[in-house]
Amino acid sequence: MKKCSFLIVGVILLLMGCGNNGTEAIDSTDAEFIAIVQLEQDLHIYNETASEPININDLELLSNDTVFSSTSKAWEVSFNYKDGLTNKTVATNAVAQYSVGPSGEITATTHSFE
Repeated sequence: MKKCSFLIVGVILLLMGCGNNGTEAIDSTDAEFIAIVQLEQDLHIYNETASEPININDLELLSNDTVFSSTSKAWEVSFNYKDGLTNKTVATNAVAQYSVGPSGEITATTHSFE
């Protein structure tokens, strides 16, 4: 009986060690936060040389469009101008889009700030 209890305790400890290894998947809220931070950095770089700087307050997160893509295995996070226009004559779907992988890394970036 004593050997059996040691075996059970050993198995439990082994299984506990196999738990979280730090690569836990993130949810949409985490992905959106990561994308917002990256957007702020990208805008800062863009605004350093732009003739017409973009104010981050003029952009909005399209949270209804944040989805997990089964093909890219990443959260797709999109941003648009609040008025939905990049200029007075052209409408756009997204001014910036980020793919955020399950471990929180940016795997792809697309933006058209012009």
